Amino acid sequence: MTQSDRPSLRRAVSALESPDFRLLFLAGFVAAIGGTLQQTANLWQIYEITGSALLLGLTGIARAIPIIGLSLIGGVIADRVNRRWIIMSGQIANGVVALALGALTLSGLIEAWHIYVGTMITTAFGALSAPARQAIVPNLVPRHQLVNAVALNFSVFGMARIIAPAIAGIAIATIGLSITYAATGVAFVVTFFLLGRINLGATPAKPRESAFRAMIDGLRFIRHRRTIILVLLGTDAAAMLFGSYQVLMPILAERLDAGPTGYGLLWSADAVGAVLGAALIASLGDFPYKGFVCVASILAYCVALAGMALAPWLPLAMIACLALGVTDSMQATSRNGVIQLLTPDEYRGRVSSFQQMSTIGVPSIGQGLLGVAAGVVGAPIALVSGAIACALINIGILAARKDLRAKDIATLATLDEDQPELEPMAAR
Repeated sequence: MTQSDRPSLRRAVSALESPDFRLLFLAGFVAAIGGTLQQTANLWQIYEITGSALLLGLTGIARAIPIIGLSLIGGVIADRVNRRWIIMSGQIANGVVALALGALTLSGLIEAWHIYVGTMITTAFGALSAPARQAIVPNLVPRHQLVNAVALNFSVFGMARIIAPAIAGIAIATIGLSITYAATGVAFVVTFFLLGRINLGATPAKPRESAFRAMIDGLRFIRHRRTIILVLLGTDAAAMLFGSYQVLMPILAERLDAGPTGYGLLWSADAVGAVLGAALIASLGDFPYKGFVCVASILAYCVALAGMALAPWLPLAMIACLALGVTDSMQATSRNGVIQLLTPDEYRGRVSSFQQMSTIGVPSIGQGLLGVAAGVVGAPIALVSGAIACALINIGILAARKDLRAKDIATLATLDEDQPELEPMAAR
């Protein structure tokens, strides 16, 4: 490794040289703070109202339904209209829901079904707008900074989660849930105005094909010309189906006698790890063996998951959560970077929507399954069993796919796939 190839702080933030990407980064950070505050409050309030692991798991199902049902539609929209306005509309919806939940909580009328409905509404708008958010990143930075930009874009959620859960835990314990919800509404308003300042260039030309045909064409692109995308998403799906531990955080906090403050600290430890993992990937630049790094990170994630499930004390659980954040962030940024490199701009929204359906929809289903399993055998056994299943599946995928072990997975996939009509994204 030469001096110029070594990780550095300057390389880790090189994509922020673009003014428009800086605005997107800041908007994403503020939105992530609001969203994390809301999710943390939702889970705590559900458990406070019901005391049920099963009903906690239903929050995952409430997210899964709109993600699976609307993600592909969101991808078609992202490839046909102004992507910035799609994202901004999602922030408006999030703000309205947050204020409504705050008002219901303050009035004492809040019930579990209100939270489920609010979750479904915000997730529905997120499903329609998230593909646009992912698709605009390559338009804001040059190609050689794309992996870095993807890592930074991912890291904003981790950075927000460092402080937001701790703030939520303290706020719940001191000033109540209604103020926490109000703070999320403010965050979404700020995000709306930041997004309005981003220059994305011209709106995509309106395709001649129908929306349905566009959706099918996007799926055909993934299936026949970029099968490695399905493989990469499959590795993550195994991890998230069996290891989406976040929904059990209130139960783990109660088992450790940590209270709402300790509950927030567990979330924050995970978030610190996510930032560290994303920063490591960003500092490496265009590194080799991305597929291998992705699977190896998931296997390390499984070890950390079992460690968190069995931790007898809060400090050990926090260390395990830190490791979970690091490994999850490393696999996600590696995977997303490869997918963006393989996808031409005209397909980027639809590919991002399929990716979202897998990386958000599957974890949401996994949360429901873990809630059921925890209700039957307890949270520790459910999490350890999930870690073992995830590890076995990923070891099998790595053994079966030599392209995952390739030095340059993006180039190898491009050369191996039969794609007479589509070329890799041109260098800028």
